[in-house]
Amino acid sequence: MTRKILVYGATGFSGRAVAAALCDAGHDVVVAGRDAGKVMALARRLDVPGRVFSLDDPAELAEGLGGCMAVLNAAGPFFMTAAPMMDACVAARVHYLDLAGEWPVFAAAQALGPLAAAAGVMLMPGVGCMIVVSDCLLAHAARQVPGATLLRVASTQPQVVSRGTLETATRLLRRDVIVRRGGVVCTVARGNRQRSFNFGDGERPCIPFSWPDVITGQHTTGVADIEAYLEATPTFRLAWRIGAGFADLCPPAAVDTVLAPLRALWPSRPSAEAQAAARIAVVVEAVDPWRRTTRFGLRTLDGYTVTVRTAGAIVARVLAGEHPPGFHTPGAAYGPDLIIGLDCAWRFDARPGARALADGSS
Repeated sequence: MTRKILVYGATGFSGRAVAAALCDAGHDVVVAGRDAGKVMALARRLDVPGRVFSLDDPAELAEGLGGCMAVLNAAGPFFMTAAPMMDACVAARVHYLDLAGEWPVFAAAQALGPLAAAAGVMLMPGVGCMIVVSDCLLAHAARQVPGATLLRVASTQPQVVSRGTLETATRLLRRDVIVRRGGVVCTVARGNRQRSFNFGDGERPCIPFSWPDVITGQHTTGVADIEAYLEATPTFRLAWRIGAGFADLCPPAAVDTVLAPLRALWPSRPSAEAQAAARIAVVVEAVDPWRRTTRFGLRTLDGYTVTVRTAGAIVARVLAGEHPPGFHTPGAAYGPDLIIGLDCAWRFDARPGARALADGSS
């Protein structure tokens, strides 16, 4: 049986880093993308095969997947690339992974799950940092608080952002946010709702946000009510409210036109110094039937470093035969300690008033 992994979008910032790490780990890697010059230059640099194809032609896409056991899609924005690649993977019986962070991708993968299961194909979007970290923490919280009736997940703002990440985020600007109520995903007005969470160095204000955990969290934990939040300073709240209002009133093409200059000026990748200094913190609150709240925290290295490690670990498991068919999440498929074993994350005390040191001790 082939154990070849195809990395599509391998010439982007995250794609290059993940492809190189997979090669260093000894995997049988194929790099792929739409730009022939960039793909073949990377293939020569890594000394691996390169394939050039777009996602527009199903026949060309099917040929591009030939001979592969799994695909890691690193080509964003993922709400544009995931659907055709997932469809092709199910048809070709190739397991699908990606680095997505956009909630519509997870909703689409979940809907496609029964068809994938019938084909013996695993669909696991979100094998990068933010989803693996939050999903594993949600799984840990649900394990520690059996019978939890509500889960809230909150994250600090990313301290380093590539151009690709910025493009994805600005394309999802909306005033409404998704929540899960009674097992059903619905939208609510963001309004002025605010909660505070202790990210290890004191309480910080957060606003409701449309994280994929609202889609995936019930699959991972069985809990039917889930909310998500993002750290937000007053300036950030104002900027987001203005941007989301503009996005709601204008067609996507107009929003793209206005934001294109900002994206063009944004660095394609963060500096090595910024990456080394960056940290991410995620908190989960689990509310039990008696309305008691238990809090759990997880702090990690920068998102791009963690993405390389989480994606590499999950690819290795898939290629080793750990690929349950259908739609799955990292925490449900591989357990809440998946992230802890990668030497890039540590749990901390997230109770109000508690403080965590930089190395993760309290």
